[in-house]
Amino acid sequence: MRHIGMLLLFFSVIFIAACGGNNSSEMGSKEAEKMEQSQGIPILITLACNEAHFSKTCRDVEFDRADEIQIVTEVIFSAERMQGVLDYAAEYKMNITYADGSVTRYDLSLGTDPKSQGLLVNQKDTMTGYTIPLENANKLRQIIQRRTD
Repeated sequence: MRHIGMLLLFFSVIFIAACGGNNSSEMGSKEAEKMEQSQGIPILITLACNEAHFSKTCRDVEFDRADEIQIVTEVIFSAERMQGVLDYAAEYKMNITYADGSVTRYDLSLGTDPKSQGLLVNQKDTMTGYTIPLENANKLRQIIQRRTD
């Protein structure tokens, strides 16, 4: 089951990075499988508070356990491409590190309101944003809270 979660994280990260010209919110399994072979499985996810968006509640977090990486993977996989031009301030700088040493970078905003969605933006394409559905944004808030308590 953990392997499936790791695959989901990988697929979602690649999907979000590749969505620049694609309005689809899902990736074909064959394409995702090829991408997994080229980049590997995530081994570490870090969230660093964005100094420009200082918040008393923000704390740097590292996820290196398979169960936590799986949750973050599911959150990323659930993100849906937004329409229009973005105007946002990122709460976190998120880095996803793979076994091969490569890193994918994102801006992430969650806030503390359990009634608000999250925002995910690939730092290679800051003009395209992805909303994180409410339920998954709250899952991510919970694991961040567990790590910072």
